[in-house]
Amino acid sequence: MNVVVRDIGNSKGIIIPTHALKEAGIGKIADLHVKDDCIIVKAVKHPRADWLDAIQQDPPEEHEPVFMEGVEDLHIMEDWEW
Repeated sequence: MNVVVRDIGNSKGIIIPTHALKEAGIGKIADLHVKDDCIIVKAVKHPRADWLDAIQQDPPEEHEPVFMEGVEDLHIMEDWEW
């Protein structure tokens, strides 16, 4: 597909058709990088997006420690350099 590269202030831009964005799974934020002579635009993958589903499918045993935001294991923290 050929697109027109347009001036947008001091930058350049292209209009990407909605159907192409949907097919690629791109929402409001995208990952853009240049490799060789190509500009690559990809959907942003959230690294922890599926964690809750994974935990619900295989919940921790009673004896397994569970770390949650805001809960700190002070014994582990003592070994860290800040």
